[in-house]
Amino acid sequence: MAYGDEHGAQVFTVTHPFHPLRGQTFDLLAVRNNWGGDRVSYAGPDGRLRTLPVEWTDVLEPDLVVTVGAGRAFFRTDHLRELRKLLDECLRQGEAPSC
Repeated sequence: MAYGDEHGAQVFTVTHPFHPLRGQTFDLLAVRNNWGGDRVSYAGPDGRLRTLPVEWTDVLEPDLVVTVGAGRAFFRTDHLRELRKLLDECLRQGEAPSC
């Protein structure tokens, strides 16, 4: 998660395993919804304004389901419930289960 550096500025670290900036820390300028998702704004190594998906950083708390599941669960409960609702709707409409 983002935290303050020795000067009190908010900073974050890139955590995406395949991103070339992985492990580097930057000053957090803003977090806002751009391009259909939350993105972190920061000044890149070249000084230009850059953004990354917030999920590629340590700005968010880890998902509790992922933390507690420790890799044991392949599906989230809320996703399975949503799938069940979709299947029930298909069956109510008299469509084949392949909908």
